[in-house]
Amino acid sequence: MLIRQIFAYLPAQILGPLMQFAAAIVLTHWLGASDYGLTMLIFASQELVFLLCLSWWSASMLRYSGSIATDDARLRYRQTEGAVMLYTAIAQIVATMAIVFAAMPDAGAGFYLGACFFTLTRSALNFLSERARERAAIAAYSLIQIGAPLGGLVLSILVLQSAIGAPQLVLPAFGAAQLIVILMVMRRLKFSVWPGRIDRQFLDQALGFGIPIVISGALGWVAANGIRFVVQYLSGPIELGLLTVAWSIAARLAASAALTVAAAGYPLAVKSMTAGDHDGARAQVGVNSALLLACVAPAAAGLIAVNEPLIKLLVAPEFQVMTITLLPAALLAASIRNFRMHGWDLMYLLFERSRSIVMIELLEATLTIGFVAIGLLWRGLPGAVEGALLAAILVAALDGIYLKHRLGLHIPYLRIFRILIASSTIYGGLALLPSLGWQIRAHWLDLTLAVALGVMIYALALMMLFPSEIRQARGWLKQRFGH
Repeated sequence: MLIRQIFAYLPAQILGPLMQFAAAIVLTHWLGASDYGLTMLIFASQELVFLLCLSWWSASMLRYSGSIATDDARLRYRQTEGAVMLYTAIAQIVATMAIVFAAMPDAGAGFYLGACFFTLTRSALNFLSERARERAAIAAYSLIQIGAPLGGLVLSILVLQSAIGAPQLVLPAFGAAQLIVILMVMRRLKFSVWPGRIDRQFLDQALGFGIPIVISGALGWVAANGIRFVVQYLSGPIELGLLTVAWSIAARLAASAALTVAAAGYPLAVKSMTAGDHDGARAQVGVNSALLLACVAPAAAGLIAVNEPLIKLLVAPEFQVMTITLLPAALLAASIRNFRMHGWDLMYLLFERSRSIVMIELLEATLTIGFVAIGLLWRGLPGAVEGALLAAILVAALDGIYLKHRLGLHIPYLRIFRILIASSTIYGGLALLPSLGWQIRAHWLDLTLAVALGVMIYALALMMLFPSEIRQARGWLKQRFGH
């Protein structure tokens, strides 16, 4: 069932982040370092605003709405949901204006409006994507993940071609594309928002389940994005822009690889918990984590192997040298963090251990900010990223130990070891190519062949290291699709 779900969600999990990755690359050719850093800062800040204002409700909805049985309860739930959406929209506007003021006090009214428009529409899409997952509406989910970033990128290019490349033009372009997708998805899901009387039972349930998630999510956001603010504060906006390219690329690619499994795997674990099968839920998280690593680790290894030609091909010259320097450590840090968050950390949600997840996120935020600041002062931008990597490694190790001994997490050590070995063969194989007479150039053909070779190396390594699992997968495919 997990494999079937993964294949169903796969287009959205690949193409959606690919569009976000493309946007991060394309904008380097239109915006200077300072403008680019500020624009990406608002993109990242939207995630924090959503976490603080609306994630508590969307997380509760995904966890509990499937258990609402009667028509009367569903009506009360929809009315409560409409009121929550209205009030949190007001809160998002206030929060976004505060962030813009803190980041750029002299911003004009147009930039404030564009930032608020972008934030509201992006947050609405985040909520609708969770609603689509809850209903297993894969087409609607795919439209959100692919259509919104693609439309925003296209509109941004059109706008920037006809005017001076300034940040205030990018945010409204993405907001307009997101609004179009919102209307399409709401129609497809037959979903409407009508504020009504708030039902205290649903509100209390959502707050009780969601507030710890808000706190932990905000702390997690600090861990993921705090490096931007540390660099801006200690080094300035130009260094922020130079850092942001590598950090954004790493975050998008690692998240896309992680969500390939997470989007499909978590609902299966929730079903086991709802049915009272706690051991089944633990086992599902263990399987999810292994498959998650099998997606994240080879992606990181392959990208590190082709780092220099890839960046020279895609990124504007102003950003190339620093991006090539920073990307390997940034990729490792983002991959480890996404593996932990979307893998075994789901145990906290399933077993409702809110205090524990808050503590692990607090530890991560503290270590990350501290190590980033020390590394930045010691070795500049490379030291800052290395500090973030060190924090990610320490937190993942401590987190896994805690979950195993307190919540009974099934950690498939042997599978993890074999996956890491298989992934390392990609880097080793591609790194040997220059000694064999093939230097990978900054050219689409060379990179395509290198990626194809990396996939073949990984597939062969998996067949050698996982013979029984490969036979089971082959049998399932034959049963599913015929001979």
